[in-house]
Amino acid sequence: MLTVALEFLSFAGSLHAATLMVPENYKKIQEAVDKAAPGDTIMVSAGSYNENIVINKPLSIKSGKGSAYTVIRPLVKKEPVLKISDTANVTVAGFTMTGSDIAGIQLLNARNVLLSGDMAKQNVNGIILSHSDNNTLTGNEAYLNSYYGIYLDASSGNKIIKNTADANNDKGIFLSHSDGNTIQDNVANRNRWNGIMLFSSHGNTVSDNSTIGNAYGIVTSNSNDNNMISNTTLPNIFIILPIVLIYLGVMSYLLQKTILRLMHRS
Repeated sequence: MLTVALEFLSFAGSLHAATLMVPENYKKIQEAVDKAAPGDTIMVSAGSYNENIVINKPLSIKSGKGSAYTVIRPLVKKEPVLKISDTANVTVAGFTMTGSDIAGIQLLNARNVLLSGDMAKQNVNGIILSHSDNNTLTGNEAYLNSYYGIYLDASSGNKIIKNTADANNDKGIFLSHSDGNTIQDNVANRNRWNGIMLFSSHGNTVSDNSTIGNAYGIVTSNSNDNNMISNTTLPNIFIILPIVLIYLGVMSYLLQKTILRLMHRS
């Protein structure tokens, strides 16, 4: 019943959709969200915004100039910068979310959400999907987060395509108890532990991803029937080893040169 109601609200709202402007019409993004009807679009001008945003209705929030110019920091650090909860048919595009002790973006019981061109950096987690199905993440960046770049928990049927999850302090992309997802054409490099990890997650397709310079590239644990196709994996050891060998070669050459010089003098 909730799903039917949400889809009806989204359809009804789209018949008379309005565009709300921030800060021209509303100083805060959350103010515009509260005033928006289902199906409305909120356009946000470039700038820095200090607030926690909660979305629980179908709507679109887009920045005018993209994530490099539109930055949101949490007013309450113990909450996600942006949370999409108990709703469907939401689009969030072109923002940087940074500074949360939970996550830059959190989806909770959400579906048919599109996250596109967003950046989640220097949070505890970048992007979290929890009990959220059939969402699409594309063209996002999640890096320099304390734990995970992109984290799916008990979430199925999602498409994680052409995102970057680099230099996180634990895992780049982490699926836990999440089935039937598509993880494709992502870059998950230079994370402290795993580029991509699947734990108790089944029937996922992991294809054409790059996992270079992690402690471990792609790891599966207690996971079955996953399709691993054409991924590029190169752990740290294979990057560090050539450097070490070059260093040892140079040292060996200098040592031999010194010995020969001493022998010549004698």
